[in-house]
Parts: sequence; C-alpha cells; structure tokens
Amino acid sequence: MAVWDDIKKQHKKVRKKGFKAMVSYFWDYYKVPTAVIIVIALFSFYLIRDMASNLPYGFYAMMINSTMHPDGEVIGEDFAGYAGIDTSSYNVLIDTNQTLSTSSYNTYDVSTQERIMAITAAGDLDVMIADQSVFEQYARNSYMTDLRDLMSEDELKKYDGYIYYVDGAILKAIEDGTYEQASSENTADNESQDSQDDPSVAGSNSAATDETISDEEISYMLGISSPSSIVSEDDFVLPDPDSMEDPVPVGIILSDTAFMQSTNTYAGSVPIFGIIGNSSRTDLAIKFLEYLNEYVPSEG
Repeated sequence: MAVWDDIKKQHKKVRKKGFKAMVSYFWDYYKVPTAVIIVIALFSFYLIRDMASNLPYGFYAMMINSTMHPDGEVIGEDFAGYAGIDTSSYNVLIDTNQTLSTSSYNTYDVSTQERIMAITAAGDLDVMIADQSVFEQYARNSYMTDLRDLMSEDELKKYDGYIYYVDGAILKAIEDGTYEQASSENTADNESQDSQDDPSVAGSNSAATDETISDEEISYMLGISSPSSIVSEDDFVLPDPDSMEDPVPVGIILSDTAFMQSTNTYAGSVPIFGIIGNSSRTDLAIKFLEYLNEYVPSEG
C-alpha cells in the first residue's frame, strides 16, 4: 500500500506543475513500455494487412500476348461472382499483362518463362490463354491437360471445330528424347544427300552442324509454319487431328467466344485456351471457359 500511496502522491505533484511536467514525467517513466506497445500494434497491423493481401489463390489464369490488355482485376472480380468464389478468403488473379516471344529471347522473355515455371511448379496456375506460337510451345512441353480427362464426350463435342490438337506421339518422343534424335538423323540424311548432289555445299553443311539451331528448325519442332513469333489470324491453321498418329485435345479456340468478341483482347491473332496439367482447380478452369463463352460486359 505504501508504494501505491507514493505513486499517487507523485501523480498529484506532477499534475500541479502543469501539462509540460506531465508529459516529461510520462516520457521518463513510460517511454519504454509505450514504445513496445507501438511496435506490437504496428506489427499486428502490417501482419493483418499482409495476410489480407496475400490470400491463397482461388483461381489463377494467365493471358499471354493479349493485344488490348483488359483490366484483369475487373475480370477477376466478375468471374469470382460468376463462379461463386469468396474473394474475402481467396484471391482470383487474371493476369493480362504478360508477353512472350518464341523467336528471339530477351531478358523480359526469360523472366516471363521463369515466372510461368515457378507458378506452375507451385500448383498456382490453372489456365493459360495464348496465341499459337506460345500455346504450342507449352503444349509440346506437356503443360496442358488432355481435355478428355476433364470433359465428357458430349461436353467436348460442343467445341467441335474449335478444338486444338497436338500429336501425342510427338509429345512422347519429345519426352523420351527420340524426337530430337530422329530430327537430327533426318537433318544428317538430308545434308548427306545434298553433299552427294552438290559437293560444293558439303563444307558449308559441315560447318552448319556446329552452329546453333536455326529459326526454321525451331519453328518445325514447335509445329509453327509462320516465321513470325506471334502467328497472325490470317496465318493461323488449326492442326488436323486426322494427320496425327495420336491426336490429343489440349486447347479450345476462343476467337468466337462472347468475351473475345466483346473485348477484342486478341485482335489480329487467335487465342487458345488450355488447362494446366497439375491444376487442382480444374472445375473452376472449366467454369472459366464457360464464363468466356457466356460473358456479359459489366455496365458502367
């Protein structure tokens, strides 16, 4: 009790001396606990803010090489409402700002590729939409799901004429390395024949084998006939499954969907929709495809 009485006496003395004395007294005796309280309060504030802004992904789609770059945040909010995703618990990300060249790589292209690899490895990316050059590259690297595993025959039939196929035999050959070997053997055979037909080219062919692979060879391996990176709408040719040993449906052409017709997101090229192979939200990926087909522009 004596200690408490002494404290009360000190408080009375300070109050009699005025406001400045009270501030000085408070600072001398309470600055450390006050600083601790402020630090804890700030830490709590930033922790709560970061937790709110770093919600787990409820859905993640990437639109690569889009022309018009629509507002991904607006699309994300609209799709969340369409699909019934709780945005207070999950983050819906529609990334419309990524670009990627498949003909000449720069620092930005490398960064984009690394980002795609990282978010795919983490299981975050659900859907990729891209022009043919990019889509074919990732499809041939087994990024895309066989749509027959996610859709019934009747569901897939709705997209007849818009289904993008790759040859499963080529995918398997690329995976086990025999595709590159066969390509090398074909190149060697052609060079040998050229040398026999015209000995003057033998030396140049020999030197060429030490050079890096040509743009034409890259385009051939990717199945792209157009020499430009982004295949234009005029140059686009839908792969024919009848010409393939093992046709696998991995993509859906989106050009005539309500979303693309309304937004012109891929004006001048052909957007292809694919579902990432390790996505755990394939039901929402299918829902996103439906959303793109049934899209109604927001008012205002």
